[in-house]
Amino acid sequence: MRASARALWLASSVLASLLVAAFAPSFARAAGFTDDRSAVQVVSAKIGTKNVFVPSTIVVTAGKGRTLSIFNDTDTPHGFKIAALGVETVLPPGQETKVDLPPLEGGHVYEISCQLHPPHRHATLVVLDAK
Repeated sequence: MRASARALWLASSVLASLLVAAFAPSFARAAGFTDDRSAVQVVSAKIGTKNVFVPSTIVVTAGKGRTLSIFNDTDTPHGFKIAALGVETVLPPGQETKVDLPPLEGGHVYEISCQLHPPHRHATLVVLDAK
């Protein structure tokens, strides 16, 4: 891919992520996404022809378990997998799925993927050190 094409793709990806981040919460609430402030909220959405997780970088603090509240904003099932943590679930279309994470150590980065559709965009879980 040429540099200009890569820059255009990156800019369009960032813009698409911002649009989903702006509108996905209202879609999710309308479909029954809970308003659980203690859970980290993530949306699985389709942008153009690509399925993505929004946000694509999920940040949590070390030392305590967290719940990820993932809403699948598409009309097909998708996967959510963090292989290094043994987390793997199927996200039913139009529904919220909660995933409990164990207490994690800071300084680690974990890859998140869709085990049902490997070409889909991956995401990242970043664990920050507790203050």
